[in-house]
Amino acid sequence: MWFWVWTLLGVGTLVGAFFLARDLWHKAKGLMGELARASEVVGQASERIGEAAARAAETPAPLPTLFDDVTVHYERVAAQRAARGERRTARRARNEATWQKWKQFND
Repeated sequence: MWFWVWTLLGVGTLVGAFFLARDLWHKAKGLMGELARASEVVGQASERIGEAAARAAETPAPLPTLFDDVTVHYERVAAQRAARGERRTARRARNEATWQKWKQFND
């Protein structure tokens, strides 16, 4: 009698181990597929980053130095201030348009 109990337990364990191993195998295959896809995406991203870095290296931004003429610095600052003023004016106009919409909605 005990022989059949232990035999049944052993066979049940082997069947359970088979299903567990099969499940783990399928999950491992899925993981390997996703890792392959992730490595392709990382490769594409690194290519794009390399291209962007190359483009950025080709067109260096003119940076001010201590040896430049002072008038060049003043002109650059004046241009930046004018651009900032234009952006401020445009932002103010957008905000006023939004406020008018809100005001019409609340009336």
